[in-house]
Amino acid sequence: MSPIPPRIRFPFSQPKANAVLTYLLWKLGGRWNYMALLKLAFFADRYHVRKYARPVSFDEYFAMKLGPVPSNLLNTITLQDFLGKEFSIVEGHDVRLNDPTKANFEELSESDVEALDFALAHFAGVGEKNEFDLADLTHAYPEWDQYKERFKVNPNGREEIDYADFLLNANPDHIVFKQLAFSDPFPPLSKREREDVLEEMREYASQLA
Repeated sequence: MSPIPPRIRFPFSQPKANAVLTYLLWKLGGRWNYMALLKLAFFADRYHVRKYARPVSFDEYFAMKLGPVPSNLLNTITLQDFLGKEFSIVEGHDVRLNDPTKANFEELSESDVEALDFALAHFAGVGEKNEFDLADLTHAYPEWDQYKERFKVNPNGREEIDYADFLLNANPDHIVFKQLAFSDPFPPLSKREREDVLEEMREYASQLA
């Protein structure tokens, strides 16, 4: 029996997380629901992993009741000790960029911005109408869908998500897509493409370890 390969992990960068949060808020008018921001970060990471073999955020992902969650970015938002002075929490559930004129994106590469713009273009409209619809939409993707039976039994707790799962293709006929009248914007990857990206991602992650 072949050994199970270790999960792919990247060294988290707080300045990079702040830049991701800053860019999203800057593009969204300076204030947005924090749960919806986490989902946009997930979709940006999914795009970047599939196209460039690394995430934007370098975060650690967990499946939770309301979808995939970048855990360090969640802590950045919800724990006051981590939230930078450029942000503030409004009404308990929104994050505000205090001074958009001082927005700093130096930590973001050109491809990072490409991935964030992809997430904004395809998913922000869903979150703007209803942040819970955006959370539900993440349930159509294999990263979370593989754990759906577990959350039916116990909605509490979390399950770690491997970055390798970001390479799996969503079922275009998934019930959530139909319920939300949404078409998956991610181009499907062939088995060979997934294998090639996975090999490149493992090599890149090992160089950073």
